[in-house]
Amino acid sequence: MSRTGYDHVIVGGGSAGCVLANRLSDDPSNEVLVLEAGRPDRSRDVLTHMPAALTMVIGNRFHDWRYHSEPEPYMNGRRVSQGRGRLLGGSGSVNGMIFQRGNPMDLERWAADPGMETRDYAHCLPYFKKMEHCVVGGDDRRGRGGPLWLERGPATNPLFGAFLEAVQQAGHPLTSDVNGHRQEGFARFDRFDRTIRNGRRRSASRAYLHPVLRRPNLTVRCFSQVDRILFSGKRAVGVAYRRLGRRMRAYGGEVVLCGGAFNTPQLLRLSGIGSPDELRPPGVEMVHALPGVGENLQDHLEVHVQHACKQPVTLNPALKPTRQALIGLQWLLFRTGPAATDHFEAGGFVRGNTPLPPADVAFHRHRAQEG
Repeated sequence: MSRTGYDHVIVGGGSAGCVLANRLSDDPSNEVLVLEAGRPDRSRDVLTHMPAALTMVIGNRFHDWRYHSEPEPYMNGRRVSQGRGRLLGGSGSVNGMIFQRGNPMDLERWAADPGMETRDYAHCLPYFKKMEHCVVGGDDRRGRGGPLWLERGPATNPLFGAFLEAVQQAGHPLTSDVNGHRQEGFARFDRFDRTIRNGRRRSASRAYLHPVLRRPNLTVRCFSQVDRILFSGKRAVGVAYRRLGRRMRAYGGEVVLCGGAFNTPQLLRLSGIGSPDELRPPGVEMVHALPGVGENLQDHLEVHVQHACKQPVTLNPALKPTRQALIGLQWLLFRTGPAATDHFEAGGFVRGNTPLPPADVAFHRHRAQEG
């Protein structure tokens, strides 16, 4: 067992972990360790960095944890796949690259709870702007000069114009910026933001972590699976983890869990924090009884609806092997062409089961798989 002390031990190199690693190591007096269970997001990993290859990394065992739900009683017993990134950048290294803030009205609702007063939109907006480099320009609601590069798609295909005409006929409004003055409504994704820079995915790892990897006070260890948190009494003082077949420990003045909605509560439970009724049967030693850990997860369903086109306006010709090879070569050489976009180039937000705001249903218009 190796015993090493740090000021901050960050568990998880996903979006939150990368941001914290950047900010905390900015102070040279802080010694920061990041433990990531997955692999590095190396530049030569084409599938990770090519925007159009997003369907090839989700479900790929080298990039995705490939979680599935238990049989869902209200979905005829289906087990729903739950993609989660298994590499630096976390799910931001495998997702669809659409950048979407939370609805301002949700922030206002959360801020109404006791102790949450500073989570309202006015308090959060400066931090939203600080993280952004909105290529089309900043304003009173949008940022410029931040590390997270936000480009917008071309949306030139005639299918997108037809889609927007149809939503207006259905009574839905258009909006100029879903991250700006009004989220509700539909727009081409030349008004939506995507975490793409010069034809490459711009994950949190690329935006926040890679620019500071040479800092002498920052250590990043991949292939490091944390098994449990180490406690002194009820204070977290470190973690036990496995790396390349070795069992190791790391100690820190602060332990920060950044494993996401699944792995953070899982690690808490494995470490003895959770409901006694859940932890006693498998024999987990209780550290702190905290009912609710790992409970009440809610996720959104994504439903694909396909349509056939009578005119040759889809990307189906690009799916031919010879055409795919040329598209891939164009991206490798110039970072341009159909492989340089995620093809989510129109969409919008509407109200679902309730006429009251905020909007709670999202639509994404994608043309890559239509026939």
